[in-house]
Amino acid sequence: MAFHHRDKEHTWLGSQVRDFTDRSVWVGYTYAVYWSITTLATVGYGDLHAVNPGEMAFATGYMLFNLGLTSYIIGNMTNLVVHAATNTFRMRDMVRRVSTFGAANQLPRELREQMMASAQLRFNAGEVIQQQLLSDLPRALRSGVAQHLFGDTVQRCYLFQGVSSGLVVQLVSEMVAGYFPPKADIVLQNETSTDCYIVVSGAVDVLATADDGTEKLVMKVGPHGMAGEMGVIFGTPQPFTVRSRRLTQVVRISRSHLLQILRPNTADADTVHANFVQYLRSLREHVAVDAPFFREILSDTGLDRLQNYAIFQKQLHEGARIVRDQDARLGSQQHEETAPCNMLLRRQHKPRVVIHDHFPGDGTEKTRNRAGGKLVCLPDSLQELMKVAEAKFGKAVRTVLTVDGAEVEDVAVLRDGDHLVLCW
Repeated sequence: MAFHHRDKEHTWLGSQVRDFTDRSVWVGYTYAVYWSITTLATVGYGDLHAVNPGEMAFATGYMLFNLGLTSYIIGNMTNLVVHAATNTFRMRDMVRRVSTFGAANQLPRELREQMMASAQLRFNAGEVIQQQLLSDLPRALRSGVAQHLFGDTVQRCYLFQGVSSGLVVQLVSEMVAGYFPPKADIVLQNETSTDCYIVVSGAVDVLATADDGTEKLVMKVGPHGMAGEMGVIFGTPQPFTVRSRRLTQVVRISRSHLLQILRPNTADADTVHANFVQYLRSLREHVAVDAPFFREILSDTGLDRLQNYAIFQKQLHEGARIVRDQDARLGSQQHEETAPCNMLLRRQHKPRVVIHDHFPGDGTEKTRNRAGGKLVCLPDSLQELMKVAEAKFGKAVRTVLTVDGAEVEDVAVLRDGDHLVLCW
């Protein structure tokens, strides 16, 4: 600007250096850089300043740009610092709460370390954020994401090999992913069997705990293996402790969801049962000595009983399919033809029901102290059920109702775990 002004002495550079046009380019460049830096840094010593209106307009625009750039830089730096400080505060608060909980309840050192490692892993992996994100998505989109993430893992798992793609979609739609740090307990021996797990990555140890508290390694499970399925399938407390060997990702399947989707899919249920029996046979030489739980199950008699049960189920499902096909033609004959199958099924399974002499309480003070009912095996007929109830409560039963108030006319409509109310 100073070089191209008509009056070179009436400029910011000419007023300080009279003969700047005769000097080298580096002198002018040095002055320009000096003015830019002092102005940009908002120092403004005043030794170099605008003289003519053109330089004043340029200096005004330059300072406005300087203000915007400075605000942008300072704002971004503030956001970065605040974000880092927020994450640090959340981490410290989580560590403090875990430490306080462990100290207040006098937990053993091993449990406190596992709690701390698990909490830190969940924080670093963003597991909670991932679950919240998936839960906010529409159900169809959530199922598609779960199918992409875990569909291949489920299909390669031994228990679900050969099942239909529809069953896989139903399974993954309700799966929950989780991460476990090294040496973290995933399943505890003798706990209630509510969930089973598929290992996505990492590895776990399956341990049996003796009466004296010593743990013995039963087997190792790697990717696409399962943990906790023994207790879920047999309907018993978990027979083993499952512990991660290193950083492990698993997906959790609830027992209720698994049974719910297997019940109507009879062909897939038979496939799952056959896969389970075959898997038990493959474990026969490895874990029978180390795990007392398997000594009876993996014996010849136990495996034959499991295999025969699977064959019986296939025949029963095939008979039920034929009866359903004939229902449109035979109408009322369906009940007569299915009754023998239902009778055989009840003799084989012996479902259990809970009988009450009153409707279950609603949690009020009036109903809280009442007896909770009696768990009995479901007999083959309604009359036998009434006789059992009379023997238990000492009263003659006139009618049997469900907890919803519907009258029961045939035991064939009852399922395992139903609650029944007796009317005197």
